[in-house]
Amino acid sequence: MSSVAIGLALALAASVALNGSYVIQHVGSGDAPPIDPRRPLSTARGLLASRVWLAGGALGMAGWGAHVAALAHAPLSLVQAFVAGGLGLMAPLASRALGHALAPLEWLGVALAVTALGLLCVGIGSPGSHASAGTASMVVYLGLCGAGAAALALLARSWRAQALGLAGGILYGAADVAIKAVTGDGLLSPWVLVAAVATAGAFFAFQRGLQRGRAVPVIVVMTAATTVVSVIGGFVVFGDPLGRTPALAALHLTAFALVTIAATTLAPAGERVAASATVP
Repeated sequence: MSSVAIGLALALAASVALNGSYVIQHVGSGDAPPIDPRRPLSTARGLLASRVWLAGGALGMAGWGAHVAALAHAPLSLVQAFVAGGLGLMAPLASRALGHALAPLEWLGVALAVTALGLLCVGIGSPGSHASAGTASMVVYLGLCGAGAAALALLARSWRAQALGLAGGILYGAADVAIKAVTGDGLLSPWVLVAAVATAGAFFAFQRGLQRGRAVPVIVVMTAATTVVSVIGGFVVFGDPLGRTPALAALHLTAFALVTIAATTLAPAGERVAASATVP
């Protein structure tokens, strides 16, 4: 079995574990105290006190481990697209299991996101699986990601839960880019600290989004943002091909546009529907 095939098998396993863990964590976080990044220890104690959240967290850690292993075998852009593919199954199953019926506009957003993530998989080749990252391009790219996530977390008010999901997704995507650099440079890489900080920020933003809003819209926008940031990082930082032909390049650019439309559709629509059920 080729290295890329191993990476994709690990990515599929990560997809099942991660998407399942998000739903379980949403259920478990409902009984926990409000998540506050200014009080990390009390926040962690509150979440760990919930056995349901703890089970979801354990499943998520297993998925994260499979994801990191996949990044060591296959291109960042391809791995993230496969990890995100579980969205197609997660959204309808979670909606039914949690009793959170999605509005027609939200179903349209989910469909657009799943379609876009599928298009990202088309024609992505194997170059870049062990590529080195240029310091300048990494600093600029990760800096832009951090600024975008901070703006969403601090400024958005009318669609708070989805904004936090987007911020978490951007930071998770930035962490994936840093982790990819670590798999090429080794554990002594300076990007280890960057990956840790981005992951911590993503955790607090995403978990608070899950706590404040309904699971499906928050998970969809988080996953979409993670995928776009990771895939663009693969193209910009590691040299993964946008497309071997002009037609494939246009297809992938269309996918990015669809993901943006999906996130825009899900955010304000989801917040209006969830307003009466939002956790304070």
